[in-house]
Amino acid sequence: MTDVIKRNGKKEPFKPQKLRKSIESAVSDSGSTITKEMKAIEHATQDAENLARGRNEISSEDLRNEVVNDLESDAPQVAQAWRNYERQHGINY
Repeated sequence: MTDVIKRNGKKEPFKPQKLRKSIESAVSDSGSTITKEMKAIEHATQDAENLARGRNEISSEDLRNEVVNDLESDAPQVAQAWRNYERQHGINY
């Protein structure tokens, strides 16, 4: 099982479903639909899972960067919504 090291140093088990929900929230925030962006959601989730596979630990920053890079190429408006959420909530990577 891979642990995610959060920005505050806390560790928690990697949960692909939790990451997927975050991506789906960014899709909704972008004004798009889950159905329309399914390919981008699947791609970003799968790449993050692959990045975490076989590791004991991974930083939330590494996972975030993988997701945002994938979204930037597959669904730029969703990547922008993700970054807007971070900015609005004072999340800095």
